[in-house]
Amino acid sequence: MSAQGLRLRWQHLPVRHKLMVLSLLPLLVVLPLLVAALVLWGSSAYDRLLITKVRSDLAVAHGYFGRVLAEVGTGTQALANAHTLHLALAAQQPEALQRELAQARQRLGFDFVNLYTLDGQLHSASWQDPASATLNAAPAMAQLDLTDAGQPASVNAQLQLLSQAKVLALAPHLAPRLSITLIPTQGAVPSNRSQEDQALVMLASHAVTDAQGQPLAWLRAGVLLNQNLALIDHINHIVYPEGSLPLGSVGTATLFLDDVRITTNVRLFQDQRAIGTRVSQAVREAVLVRGETWLDRAFVVNDWYVSAYEPLLNGQG
Repeated sequence: MSAQGLRLRWQHLPVRHKLMVLSLLPLLVVLPLLVAALVLWGSSAYDRLLITKVRSDLAVAHGYFGRVLAEVGTGTQALANAHTLHLALAAQQPEALQRELAQARQRLGFDFVNLYTLDGQLHSASWQDPASATLNAAPAMAQLDLTDAGQPASVNAQLQLLSQAKVLALAPHLAPRLSITLIPTQGAVPSNRSQEDQALVMLASHAVTDAQGQPLAWLRAGVLLNQNLALIDHINHIVYPEGSLPLGSVGTATLFLDDVRITTNVRLFQDQRAIGTRVSQAVREAVLVRGETWLDRAFVVNDWYVSAYEPLLNGQG
């Protein structure tokens, strides 16, 4: 219809209809703008709500991780002071000593518990075969670095980045968990690496002393974080218990070594965890380069998540 035809039609409309059109016209213009503004505001408010939640989730995960680290330290100290350990050490019974260490490892949830002589030679270990355990018969590669010998033992465990060779010296039975093949990951920094050749370990050492406080031996115990599925699944369960997220959302937790996922419940496929995938370049630069905490959307392996990341510090800060 032409403009002239519309004008003629408007002129012939009853006054009542003209008044109705004039009253509804502002609504026809304003209402779509109002709806668009509400949609934008709602989306922004929902994002802020999710970021607030994920900040809280990160604090819960951090608290639990710190508690596990502290328990490695206090558990090692308690074992070093245990009367049963002192009795087995005094009796010079290799099998009894190994059995005591193995039971302590299982009770405390550690991956290894090693006892060393004062000069750093492996005396007994939780991972040894009790039938073959003999005093001072461990390989030289298991020698303990006692650069801090003579210093007061700290109750606090430390987070340490170790080479695979050092982990194998501490606990050769952990070799299968050290092998992590890197998987090409969309959005990650380009890399020619094909394997992760280091390990992240919660590590504690404590002197075993006599009644006068003189050292008799050294105890070293720890938890390997590489492919530690039980730990990451428990963190995820604490942070995201069933029914805690709306609209069928999924919560995940991950520990990284540098930018590599060394344990995670993020999935590549239904039954394959994304271990060996790498964090996005944007997150890497913020967290690992600038030392910041990331609270924002991030591309995780194959999808977008509202995510929180923070740097972990080793024993040297």
